[in-house]
Amino acid sequence: MTDFRKLHLKDYIKMHPEKLKEDAEGLIERAEILRWGNVNNKVLLDVGAGPLAIIAARDFNCTVTNIDVSEDALVDAKRDAEKEGLAEQIVFEHEDATSLSYPNGSFDVVICYGVLHHIEPEGRRKCLHELHRVAKDKVIIVEFTPEGFAEFHAFSSYKHVDLDWLELELNSLGEVETYSGTLMNVYTLSF
Repeated sequence: MTDFRKLHLKDYIKMHPEKLKEDAEGLIERAEILRWGNVNNKVLLDVGAGPLAIIAARDFNCTVTNIDVSEDALVDAKRDAEKEGLAEQIVFEHEDATSLSYPNGSFDVVICYGVLHHIEPEGRRKCLHELHRVAKDKVIIVEFTPEGFAEFHAFSSYKHVDLDWLELELNSLGEVETYSGTLMNVYTLSF
């Protein structure tokens, strides 16, 4: 039997050309991202408070630092982690992804799942460079397609991420693999 945790995205897609698994809303499942990202037992930076940190710690035995600019979001995420008994595996820190306080190469893998559109357009390049700086092995960006953004944020003040720009910017930093989903795309920058 194939150990999907050891596959790279391109190999996973070859074996499952139909799609990465999506939830009922059409979002790529977080566990799916972690599985093909081969994050087992890794030190992980999760940008944006949410369920990914818990899934990574619980199901993939990761040591996770979960960051957000919202103190309230971090309090909620920490409470959820404590309920799961994962307080020892996840550190919650108030950080701005455009100006991280961590030394270079602090994390094996950095994941930014559905967060980049929350950052002002003029700060997105700096964010990508910061994520790249603190990662040792790879950066995984999961971001909404125009259709996904319209479905989930049509009436918000957020600005859609230009995905062509995103891919070009990531390619300037290293080798990028891209997967196009129904409502989200995945970009994996490896070095």
